[in-house]
Amino acid sequence: MAYPDEGVVQTWLDALRGLNVRVKKMFGCYCVYCDDQPVGWLSDTVFSLREVGLTYLPGDLKRPSPADRVQEIPIPLDCCHCPWLPRAVQDTADRRKAAR
Repeated sequence: MAYPDEGVVQTWLDALRGLNVRVKKMFGCYCVYCDDQPVGWLSDTVFSLREVGLTYLPGDLKRPSPADRVQEIPIPLDCCHCPWLPRAVQDTADRRKAAR
């Protein structure tokens, strides 16, 4: 994993404006938190959103299979301004909170 440059981090954070998000350096990348729930990782230019079964994400995103060790959906930087992204991040946080 590679730390993204500050401009890339800011681009992703700008795309999530209005949500209660923060990032923390961890394991060579940034962990992304929403409402204090870890929802994904920023590495290089990719945001890897935790898989929680959201059905409305675009079909061209690579979803993990149940057998995959890593249960995350890699979202490329060119999707950072897609209208579904903030909802997906908030829904991921909400589902993680409900599962606890």
